[in-house]
Amino acid sequence: MKNQSRLFPHTLAALLMSLACSTHVLAHGHAAEPQAPQLTFAPTALGVNGKLPPPAEGVTDLKFKEMYRMPIGPKGLEPTDKLLSLNGKKVRMVGYMVTQEKAYSDFLILTSLPVQMGDEDESLSDDLPPSAVFVHLAPGLAAKGLPNIQGLIQLTGTLRTGSREEPDGHVSSVRLELDAETSEQLAKLSLKLARE
Repeated sequence: MKNQSRLFPHTLAALLMSLACSTHVLAHGHAAEPQAPQLTFAPTALGVNGKLPPPAEGVTDLKFKEMYRMPIGPKGLEPTDKLLSLNGKKVRMVGYMVTQEKAYSDFLILTSLPVQMGDEDESLSDDLPPSAVFVHLAPGLAAKGLPNIQGLIQLTGTLRTGSREEPDGHVSSVRLELDAETSEQLAKLSLKLARE
């Protein structure tokens, strides 16, 4: 019993020191698990629930599987004739917004499957598929910070092809410049969430 009473203060001190260290680490964010970015639902006009109505007049539906020739050959990804013919024209695309930890005010990334980008430590070595489309809001309609939208969304705008460096450091091959109406929907959603 005498030996146990001498050990107890040392054990208690070690336990308290361990607890203090872990609290310090958690407070400074080094040992805490990274939190998943917040997700929100799309505005009714952009969400996809079931079969889509026909696109507006002058707008062509473009699917991800129609963008590049399959199977991929020795030249790598080759754009289809349909993709090239739609450059500079109005298209509607359906996909998933890439979930990112950093919120950008004027662009998002659209993919055919749900994708979550890692933190900045991963740099550009991420899981972004080569068929990703970089989507830009109409000029003058930047949001405070675009929220991460869950589920399928439909976006309409002008298609642009050709290599271009994006604000996050990626180089895009295909971009969608959103029309004013779609941009306003995203900007309003951003403002609404900022007020909550």
